[in-house]
Amino acid sequence: MNKPLIAIGAMILMLVFTTHANNSYAQNSVLNKAGEKVGSTLKELGQNLSNVGSEIGSDILNETEHTAKKVGIGTKDVLSNITGEIKEGVIGNSSK
Repeated sequence: MNKPLIAIGAMILMLVFTTHANNSYAQNSVLNKAGEKVGSTLKELGQNLSNVGSEIGSDILNETEHTAKKVGIGTKDVLSNITGEIKEGVIGNSSK
């Protein structure tokens, strides 16, 4: 009578340990997949932020270029006016 009870008890213990091991493996697998998904999402977010930074930097450079062109044109106009006034002064003085 003791042998069948010991055998049944041993089978139940084996079943419990096997089930527990499978559940632990399944939980680790789920956690690993979740970790991989989070890592992938963070990587994608980093790439998107990098792209946004590049676009902002590009916009700033374009705006700086336009501003520099306007400053250059303004400087050219001022120098042209000064040159014209100097020429008028030289020509005006030589005719006197």
